[in-house]
Amino acid sequence: MSLSRVINHDIDHLLPNSPTYIVVGDSAELRVFLSHRRFGDWSEVASLSNPDARSPERERVTDRPGRAFDSFGKARHAMEPTETARQHEVRRFAHKVGEYLGSALSAGKFEHLAIVAEPKFLGFLRKELSAACRRTVHCELPLNTAGYDIQKLKTLFA
Repeated sequence: MSLSRVINHDIDHLLPNSPTYIVVGDSAELRVFLSHRRFGDWSEVASLSNPDARSPERERVTDRPGRAFDSFGKARHAMEPTETARQHEVRRFAHKVGEYLGSALSAGKFEHLAIVAEPKFLGFLRKELSAACRRTVHCELPLNTAGYDIQKLKTLFA
């Protein structure tokens, strides 16, 4: 991804003058808006949620980690998981969002994509977007927008 496509929140950025999906959220709540014109109205087309993202790790994992023998001797130790339960849930949600955007693109619902997401979730989402969706990305803004209403979100693109 080129740096010119990542926008700084200190700089104003304009949306394209064609159907654009604006994806806003984090690993727990995500909203998708549609704008047909640069300064036109936005309509909310989808709201996706991941209720498991906010629950503590101890509520997701009830089992103790497995145990393994050392390669030499009789000692045993706990094995560390390669991915935490929280990371798994976030990756699963990003995959769900990627599938949703891919099917919407295939249906011709948008031509461009603007993503405003919490930085960690943005990384997960990038990995889950199809090649076709990645080509439509107009801009990305790594920003936690919790508590932003639609008017404040619009000011990011004014």
